Amino acid sequence: MSEFLYGINPAFEAIRAGRRQVIRLYFSQGSEQNPRLKKLVQVAEKYQVPVEAVDKSRLFDLCQTREHQGCVLETGPFPYTPFAEMLGEKRLVLLDNIEDPHNVGAVARSAEALGWRNLLLPRRGCPLLLPSVVKAAAGACEFLQVAVNCASNQYVKIALEEGYTVVSLDGAGPIALEDVRSLQLEKILLVVGGENAGVSQFILNHSTHIAAIRQSGRINSLNASVAAALALYLLA
Repeated sequence: MSEFLYGINPAFEAIRAGRRQVIRLYFSQGSEQNPRLKKLVQVAEKYQVPVEAVDKSRLFDLCQTREHQGCVLETGPFPYTPFAEMLGEKRLVLLDNIEDPHNVGAVARSAEALGWRNLLLPRRGCPLLLPSVVKAAAGACEFLQVAVNCASNQYVKIALEEGYTVVSLDGAGPIALEDVRSLQLEKILLVVGGENAGVSQFILNHSTHIAAIRQSGRINSLNASVAAALALYLLA
């Protein structure tokens, strides 16, 4: 079944990554002189992707949003990776109770940029790599290994059995994230919770460390994707 990625960066990165089947690039008629779209068409042609100029209403019909930036890429589904194949990697990040596609995409973008190549999504309760998530990630998720075959609790149980240190983010955590970094841990499973529910109590109970990002401002919380980016940077 086809998916329709929208936005210049998602289309460009999906083609460049070469992990999905790429079926066709649709772009807006009359936009040939847009430098970014022109480059995208050239890249598509280089990779032998069929290209078709269509009107903007056709682009909307394909992706059901006006945030397409003049292009839609028809692809096959994202190739998820079984969790078992990630075991042994030094850095894993798990999203627990994160329901906003934009936050999922933003975390994926930070993870790829900071060298965390393995993203764990629970099979229920978290958006998969929908086109809206790929757009929020600016296509960065096309270069990640992403697992969706376990519940959050199962990921944690298996990771502990495999010798990972489980570090969960929580504003009330007893240890500062900087102090976790100083431990120079070899294998880390970082758990990031949603802004409302946070990390589930089961995972907190089984975490090796519950870490807080110390703050000195007047608000008492950070956006989930911002907190994740700080943790990904400090623990990379």
